Amino acid sequence: MKNNPLKSSRFRPAFTLIELLVVIAITAILVALLLSSLGSHPTPAYRTACLRNMKQMGLALNMYLTDNHDYMPWPNWGTDGDAPSGWLYQPNPNTPDNLQQGLKLDFANWPSYREDNLKTGVFWQYLNKADVYFCPIFAANVVGTPLWEKYPNKLSTYVMNGASAFYPAPNNNEYQWKTCKASQIWNPLCIINWEPDGSKDASVYNAGGAYPDTKTGVSTKLHKKGCNVLSVGGACNMMSFSDFMAQMKSDKTKEKGLLWWNPNTPSGHGMNE
Repeated sequence: MKNNPLKSSRFRPAFTLIELLVVIAITAILVALLLSSLGSHPTPAYRTACLRNMKQMGLALNMYLTDNHDYMPWPNWGTDGDAPSGWLYQPNPNTPDNLQQGLKLDFANWPSYREDNLKTGVFWQYLNKADVYFCPIFAANVVGTPLWEKYPNKLSTYVMNGASAFYPAPNNNEYQWKTCKASQIWNPLCIINWEPDGSKDASVYNAGGAYPDTKTGVSTKLHKKGCNVLSVGGACNMMSFSDFMAQMKSDKTKEKGLLWWNPNTPSGHGMNE
């Protein structure tokens, strides 16, 4: 005689309270481990989005060069309020941090005020989306933190190589805001933009330009496996930390390379060498 499934199902033992609590506890632990993993190891999607940002900056640079007789944009070198409009913004000597608004950029006004400032930069006419200037990993994990509040420049997580302006002295007397032509740069693979390591020193985001030295070099905190870089010729790729450091260390050997490429000096370094 066959058992009636409907009848027998009433007598199947259910989960006990202890068993349910054990399942819930295990699930909570697994969720916590997953969230921790996502927080400490940026996903490939984030890295790809950052790389896409830099590719768009490469297109903006190419269009700017076409419209400006091959001259590179001002790299927003230093904080002199009399400087011309740079790739990122136009300095204003009468406001905090030389930005356009009378109010310092903080977490409350950042979404709107950063766009007001970006609109004054020469890239904005070609690249008019504020989020493109920010690495998505940085935006998700750093914006709004106490360290981020200390950054003078909150407009972009990327910096431009000061080689395009010959690494000018603070008073800029020799070149008077001039920049080189792209055709003067010895190799189209020379690096023009990267992401510095602002995890310890907020001054690396002083303006929009930087030396490719040990202070303002690439961040090892964002992409773990390497760093996204943009070349003068528009190529964009993830570069290994070892390759970037090797190029950066020519600061010690005074050799021209893909990071130190000032066209006006044999070594590619500062204008007085």
